[in-house]
Amino acid sequence: MHALRRIWLRLRGHDCYSCEYSQTFRSSGDGQVSRLHTFCRHPRGPYRDRPIPAQAWCDHWQRARDGRKGRPEEFDQTGLTA
Repeated sequence: MHALRRIWLRLRGHDCYSCEYSQTFRSSGDGQVSRLHTFCRHPRGPYRDRPIPAQAWCDHWQRARDGRKGRPEEFDQTGLTA
């Protein structure tokens, strides 16, 4: 039954990108990894301060106040994000 609940919640948009504790940011990158990262910042989550899991979902999901989060701001003149 747990698997069916997870599928239902994912269909309704409950994933790491709409979680209150996810943080998406750009990095300068070293050419080896993606420059756009999403980390979990949930204090009690299993992926705390680590990249989100491949399935982009965990049992500690909480609705974000602003809904689904957008992409980070574009680079400014210095090449860094605000």
